[in-house]
Amino acid sequence: MMALPIKAQLTDLHIANPLASVVHQADRNGKQQSILTGVRRVSREGSIGKKTQQRGSLRNIFGNIWSALGLHEQQQEDLEKAKQGGSNPKTAEVRSKTIELRPSLLPPVSPNDADKKCLVLDLDETLVHSSFRRTDNYDFIIPVDINGIIHHVYVCKRPGAEEFLIEMAKYYEIVVYTASLSVYADPLLNKLDPEGVIRYRLYREHCVQYEGNYVKDLSLLDRDIAQTIIVDNSPMAYAFHPRNAIGCSSFYDDPNDRELESIARFLSKFQDVEDVRNQMQMWNANY
Repeated sequence: MMALPIKAQLTDLHIANPLASVVHQADRNGKQQSILTGVRRVSREGSIGKKTQQRGSLRNIFGNIWSALGLHEQQQEDLEKAKQGGSNPKTAEVRSKTIELRPSLLPPVSPNDADKKCLVLDLDETLVHSSFRRTDNYDFIIPVDINGIIHHVYVCKRPGAEEFLIEMAKYYEIVVYTASLSVYADPLLNKLDPEGVIRYRLYREHCVQYEGNYVKDLSLLDRDIAQTIIVDNSPMAYAFHPRNAIGCSSFYDDPNDRELESIARFLSKFQDVEDVRNQMQMWNANY
């Protein structure tokens, strides 16, 4: 057998397994993180190349976000103007044809939530972190049936997640919007939300495909976009509505994480504002 070059490096690899098709763990570029299986292989890729690739990805993501924002928000503004008689309805209809043809993902607002804003929450790396290898600090196990085989998912709750949901539900209509599949997300949310304060759950099939990423299109919720906030760790998830977003840090297993406490304090300031889009930039500036 031929010996490997000295410079070849043994590195931990995230080898995809069938579970990767069920759980969507996005990185900061919106790309699916591969699922750890504990397998190792030889990697010849140097660290310099990896860093260059990461910098390029970061540059690309902001270009993608702003190009999507310009197109999508223009379509929505045209629709609103047309409805109010402020522009030519035919022009707005042409520009917004795609949006008009999409059905709403949510039913009308419940009378109990009539005076509340809509708070859209991501699941993985925002409220929880899931692993397919047993960890020392997991909070519960989710059995997932894939092709007749039961796999165990070990879930670590972000500190304060349950309390955050209960407190925010007093002031917001809570919607969990995940790019994972319901076969995994539903049993997880049943454990994370035993009080049932989450009003609605949306899954991968409710996301929009944009340049290979799953985007959560808030315009499909049939809620006032000026009264809707999304919390997500992946900027590509809210690429169509960055002005509505709180970009939180990614959670993995830090027991000292206090991100949800900070978000709760931040959200408590905007319950009465007319347009949340004028306020969300304060998150990046002050938190």
